[in-house]
Amino acid sequence: MLVSHAVPVGEWQAALERAIVAWPDIRLDPASFLAHAAACREHGATAEHLGDLWLAFAAGSGDPSAIHTIDRQLLPQIDVAVRRIDSASAFLDDVRQALGVHLLVGAADAPPRIRSYEGRGPLLGWMRVAALRIALNLKRSERPTVSDDEVLAELVDREPDPDLRHMKDLYRAELGAALRESLAARPERQRVLLRLHFVDGLRLARIAALYGVHEATASRWIKQATEDIATDAQRRLRERLALSPSALGSVAGMVLSSLDLSLSRILR
Repeated sequence: MLVSHAVPVGEWQAALERAIVAWPDIRLDPASFLAHAAACREHGATAEHLGDLWLAFAAGSGDPSAIHTIDRQLLPQIDVAVRRIDSASAFLDDVRQALGVHLLVGAADAPPRIRSYEGRGPLLGWMRVAALRIALNLKRSERPTVSDDEVLAELVDREPDPDLRHMKDLYRAELGAALRESLAARPERQRVLLRLHFVDGLRLARIAALYGVHEATASRWIKQATEDIATDAQRRLRERLALSPSALGSVAGMVLSSLDLSLSRILR
């Protein structure tokens, strides 16, 4: 029986024992896994997904049985999500291959990506998000790029307010730089969420399903990410521009009026 002071007994112990029974061929060092599980619990892991955590940790540790299980049982289940982006068999094969390398093959200085799964939601949902990210990047690489000048010109042309249009025209290089830097400073999950929402047009219900959360939670995540970018971009603009106190309010208006269109273009 695997028990450690680092991971509580009871519900967690029962979940771990179910995982061991479900995958009897997986060979893991109990102490290493329990230390990993304890660290993940600090970041929100739940007993409900401890079995998935066991499987992911084993695969990331190179266990052949765990890798085989993921390759044969889980990877095929991402096909439905990928087909919504491109149903071609060749595209699906490319995504599967890239996902397998991304998740299961480590680098010299880093373990396989699947080791970053923390048991906060279903492993399959986590893998679907990774697959979608790869699929969207593959499709995005096929699109013509949009230059900074084109993006900023569009921001100016579409502004109905004469005063804001003048400010955007006057400071459009600074505005573009502030927005791009603010976006780049966001955590990867926020950037992926914003890309799914603003660029690829996924509805909140679909995004929520991908992450295994309630639709209201997905909405709150996107709202928070957008607000974080707006606040940070305003700060960067204030630092760049030597404006009078009376003009500082216009900076906020300039950023907020540009945000949705800016994100949909810059994230491409």
